[in-house]
Amino acid sequence: MPVSAPTQSSYDVIIIGGGPAGSTAATTLAQAGRRVLVLEKMKFPRFHIGESLLPYNRKIFDDLGVWQKIESAGFMRKRGAQFLMGCGTHKVRLDFSKGSFTQYPQAVQVERSKFDQLLLDHSRECGAEVREEAVVNDYQVHDKCVTVRYKPAGGPDQEVAASFLIDASGLSNLTANRESRREYYPGHKKIAIFGHFENVDMPQGEEHGDVLVVRRENSWFWMIPLDASKTSVGLVLDVADFKALGREPGQVFDDAVRTTRVVRDRFASAVRQGQMHVVSDFSYQNNLLVSPRVLRAGDASGFIDPVFSSGVLLAMSSGQQGARAIHEALALGRPLTAGMRRYEKTTRRQISLYWVFIENFYRRHFAQLLFQPNPLLRMTCSVNAVLAGRTRLPFSAWWRLRVFFLLAWLNKRLPIARRIAIE
Repeated sequence: MPVSAPTQSSYDVIIIGGGPAGSTAATTLAQAGRRVLVLEKMKFPRFHIGESLLPYNRKIFDDLGVWQKIESAGFMRKRGAQFLMGCGTHKVRLDFSKGSFTQYPQAVQVERSKFDQLLLDHSRECGAEVREEAVVNDYQVHDKCVTVRYKPAGGPDQEVAASFLIDASGLSNLTANRESRREYYPGHKKIAIFGHFENVDMPQGEEHGDVLVVRRENSWFWMIPLDASKTSVGLVLDVADFKALGREPGQVFDDAVRTTRVVRDRFASAVRQGQMHVVSDFSYQNNLLVSPRVLRAGDASGFIDPVFSSGVLLAMSSGQQGARAIHEALALGRPLTAGMRRYEKTTRRQISLYWVFIENFYRRHFAQLLFQPNPLLRMTCSVNAVLAGRTRLPFSAWWRLRVFFLLAWLNKRLPIARRIAIE
């Protein structure tokens, strides 16, 4: 049954999804005095992946007024990121406090069930109305409003209306899928197999809290410490390679652990907690992020390979910037504004900055340069800045980053860096 156009909107903005993008948008709008309704299909807390944050998340936390709550929650501090060869021959550590172009020296590693609940509760406290276990099954854009039909837990369908709709539905990608706007990145179909483990041997001392990225020949592991004993571990590989193995996901994961020395050594006393999880074909973009009365944010604007832990930062950044664009559109009384179009351009630019790193991470000539950093021209500091979450680079960092990628490109043809095995 299609939704109908009411004579008056009940809300200024309806937000589909209460994850980091949705809650950030809700808090931003509620703090600006807007009437906001969040429709979240799950009951929080709930399991979610994407547990490693970046230092530049801190700026958004401060803007939302939520940093003190995060600091009091006891999340693991993250001071750096380590990139390791699976065979153990090379290791590179990026210390966020020592980069020339980074303002924030550390981040946090979070268990998403606790973190997302904290953000959503903060949205409530700031004045947003939140309805959990509310599954959106239809929406309609009208001349003067947007109507949304959803099913609450244990009740009949309900219909609500607002001047604008923000789709922060995550990988469900609700409105874009309805409009067939999802486009997968060519040649980048991956599968992630992951779970939580107790007693993984993780770095201590100065490196305590570091995220580990372990590079194999055609795949990689993440190892994210969540507390003193719990670690999130995931394997990412090509879908084609996974299918060729003809085995169950858990078996593929266990075999990769066994044949990767760096991971195997750290798993000597590891015990799995709960079930393993699988996500496949997850890197995509939507070919339109804004249209009259509709804006897409977070993973509903696009999702990329998690190798550089950019997911939560990009989600919260787009949620904040998208909310500000909608706030402006409400003030102007227009269904589509130049500010909304600027939001789309900025969001695509931020995603593309990380996508360049992701594409190159899987290329041998780039990995050989990354695993053999050179202090020349402080190029590594420019890499550190982006991997810390700085998406607006000063010119002094930007040109160094361009030189770094130029050298990586030349390394494919000339021995710029010493040839090392990638395994």
